[in-house]
Amino acid sequence: MKTLFLLIVTLLYSFPSLANKELAPSFIAVFNEGSRIEVINYLSEHMSKSRIETYGIDAHVGVFLNSQNTFGRLDVIKVLPPSNGNERVEVISNNNKLKYNLIINKEKGAPYKINYFTLQDAKSENNSKKSISKKELALDLSSFINNLSMKDAFSGSVLVAKGNDVIFKGSVGYANKTWKIKNNIDTKFSLGSMNKMFTAIAALQLIEKGKLKFDDKLIEFVDNSWLPKGNSDSITIRQLLTHTSGLGNFFNDEFNQSNKEVYRNLAAYKPLISQSELLFTPGSRNRYSNSGMLMLGLVVEKVSGESYYDYVQKHIYNKANMLNSGSFELDSVTDNLASGYLKRMHSDQWVDSIYARAIKGSPAGGGFSTVEDLHQFSLALTEFKLLGKELTEDAYTEKTKYNSAFWYGYGFSVSSEPNNRIVGHGGAYLGVDARLDIHLDSGFIVVILANQSDVVAPVRRKINELIGKYGL
Repeated sequence: MKTLFLLIVTLLYSFPSLANKELAPSFIAVFNEGSRIEVINYLSEHMSKSRIETYGIDAHVGVFLNSQNTFGRLDVIKVLPPSNGNERVEVISNNNKLKYNLIINKEKGAPYKINYFTLQDAKSENNSKKSISKKELALDLSSFINNLSMKDAFSGSVLVAKGNDVIFKGSVGYANKTWKIKNNIDTKFSLGSMNKMFTAIAALQLIEKGKLKFDDKLIEFVDNSWLPKGNSDSITIRQLLTHTSGLGNFFNDEFNQSNKEVYRNLAAYKPLISQSELLFTPGSRNRYSNSGMLMLGLVVEKVSGESYYDYVQKHIYNKANMLNSGSFELDSVTDNLASGYLKRMHSDQWVDSIYARAIKGSPAGGGFSTVEDLHQFSLALTEFKLLGKELTEDAYTEKTKYNSAFWYGYGFSVSSEPNNRIVGHGGAYLGVDARLDIHLDSGFIVVILANQSDVVAPVRRKINELIGKYGL
């Protein structure tokens, strides 16, 4: 192993464009052959001091180990010219056979250590205009996810539909690795931040009924003791919906060090939010905010007179015929609930994330659902059964005029390519990866739910390539 490791480094350093002790050769060698301990040693030496101080070495090691597991060996295709100081190498993943541009972002000045790395999709060279059938799409996708599962590179459920017509649904991997319980189509997966869609819809329903306004102030609905110091009393409902409130992220050091069993209701999050700092003047810019969405859940409770969980169950899940969705407490017995798994710095084995997660999901994320339930949700949404046409379309229209991100509406991610608008949301946490894509123009609905970290992106990419060929 050591001999092979050194040989790879030597061969990669022979690339002319990677001379002068660039980091890409050694990075790829460690990615391909490095053990957990070698990864720890490499990143401890080569990650920038500021990034280690900000996120901790364990976070960087975790990202690296999970990426190793997802992509497998990276075979170099060609070295690309540097861009803005970033090293770039085109590679192909041995696990999924897709091409990527490995980007290594480094410090602008000496000692030029790594800030972060990413694997960006490389442009596909497959220009085939051959149309594929429904059966061919299903067979190709089934083969793809089964191959990933055999390499431990995907565990979860996938559904692809065109409107009501389900083209493919399937499950691979284990819902519980200890007891070898396999995932099935009814397995309930954690959604991560995908729950933000439901929170946004709940608020928009109350706006549609005239019980709430976009420009209402948050302070009208919550006690001042909830709010960080600063201009918190100027935060509006619209700013909570668009992540422009200045509120930050309650997944902080205090949360990480706390007893996760206490988080059974919204009130439990009060110390995490009230003792944080407002990041900027409300409305002046955007920053993705879990705290903001949790506060929006409090508003829903105050205005509706129901608990957040009861409101979402009654006005969203029930209306959309979502029979297997909810914010289930992790210490309760719930049928077909998937455990979450990931690679971490402290273990050579898979790690169950249950002890790192709040005991119950919140308006910011952490609820559970199935691929079939999310298909039902997508149909109910686009058929205007949850909201009227005007507010539904408003929810998934970008809000840059309010200083929101170009890719975000009200609780929905937005892609606005001509004739290929895609709305939905993703979700990611320890042992959680999820994605819902609703293709508004073509009618495709794609649901990918995984109980394993950082595995959805290749599956999503493959599906998009397949549906691009469907019925040409």
